[in-house]
Amino acid sequence: MPTRILVVDDEVSIRNLLSRVLAREGFEVELAMTGVEGVDVATRHRPDLVILDLNLPDLYGEDVCMQIRQNPATENVPVLVLTGKVAPGLAARCLNGGADDYLSKPFDIVDITAHIGALLRRSQGLVSSRGTISKGRLTIRVFERMVFWKDRRLDTLAPKEFEILRHLVVESPKVLDKNGLALRAWGIPSEQLHQRTLDVHIRRIRKKLGPAAAACLKTIPSVGFQWLDESSSSALIPAAR
Repeated sequence: MPTRILVVDDEVSIRNLLSRVLAREGFEVELAMTGVEGVDVATRHRPDLVILDLNLPDLYGEDVCMQIRQNPATENVPVLVLTGKVAPGLAARCLNGGADDYLSKPFDIVDITAHIGALLRRSQGLVSSRGTISKGRLTIRVFERMVFWKDRRLDTLAPKEFEILRHLVVESPKVLDKNGLALRAWGIPSEQLHQRTLDVHIRRIRKKLGPAAAACLKTIPSVGFQWLDESSSSALIPAAR
């Protein structure tokens, strides 16, 4: 089955260009002109990747990205933001808001195909057809909601604990800020949670992981949290989402 890419952009020229280029690369292409249409198509067709313009006629691209992330059917779909808007901190805001990558318009075809390939390799490599996520010494069986450390099954995590750990492992070694984690686990911004809710859940996760695995769950002061298994990586990558 060909890899499906959804392009959400109100510019006809951009949609036509990407449609031709991606089809030539062997991708199946879906097109949407508005944010509402993009969310609807993503929910119904579950693409392998979304290319999202920020300046849409009905919704701002960040809102579209947030809706994609909050929907269990599409929460793990990679999102590549395209925009002709230039503003200080915009790229960081997009990444912190749920996007996986960011490119400015006008873009080079070679660049965008390279970014698409990298995002697809990352997402397809992490989650197998059996719903298994493996990162270093940790394995998560998503459908069974089981967590293993070097083939040893760990204590069962509560639903929110499981979601927090899953997202940290999938995004590893990126640092996820508290707001991004709250949106993924609870579907609401962190300021709507009790001040200590996320910290309490992190503490419980560490206790259930045990000392060796818990050492991979890092707290990044004033930012958020990170899963970093030094057996496979040791570089701290800036916060995202």
